[in-house]
Amino acid sequence: MSDGLEKFIKFGDEDDLQQILSGKSKGAHPNEQFSADDGLVTPKVSRERSESGKPTIVVVDDDYQALDIMKIYLSRDYECAVFSDPKEAIFYINSHLPDIIFLDSYMTMMSTKRIMSIIRSYKELSRVPIYFMVYEEEKDVFETKPVPDVEGIITRPIARGDLQKILDKEKLREYMEKDT
Repeated sequence: MSDGLEKFIKFGDEDDLQQILSGKSKGAHPNEQFSADDGLVTPKVSRERSESGKPTIVVVDDDYQALDIMKIYLSRDYECAVFSDPKEAIFYINSHLPDIIFLDSYMTMMSTKRIMSIIRSYKELSRVPIYFMVYEEEKDVFETKPVPDVEGIITRPIARGDLQKILDKEKLREYMEKDT
C-alpha cells in the first residue's frame, strides 16, 4: 500500500477510502483536478442559516487588518465569517447561506472575477448582495463602470457609518421583499 493511502487510513475514514478505491466517491476523478460532482463546480450541499438566528455576513479580503475591523464592527449583531483565502470562503458558502458578502475588489490568491463566477453559480446565492471593498483612489473606476452582479462599493478604510448604511439598506430591502 502506498504511503499516502496508509496516512489516509490512519487519519481518515476507512469507509471513505473504500468509496474512493471503488470509484464510488463523489470527489474529483483521479486524473482530473475537478469533476462535475466535486462540490466546487456544481455544489449540491444544502445550506443552513446560522443557529443563532442572526444574519450571516461573509467577508473575503487578503488584508488581515480589514478583516479584523469588519469582525469588530459586525460580530455583535451578525454572524460574521471572515476569510483571507477565497477558497476557504467558497467552502464555507457550500454549507452556510450568507445574507450579504463583502469582497475585496482585487484578490491576490484568486481573481475577483473567478470568485464572483463561483459565487453566482450557486442558485441560492444569485440574489445575495455582494459589495466590493475598494480604496478611495479606485472608487471613481467602480462608480463610473459598475461591475455586473455587484450591489455596490464601500471605501477603505471601512468606516462604521458607511458600513451601517449598507446594512440598513439591505435590511430594508429584506422587509420590502417580504411585504410583496
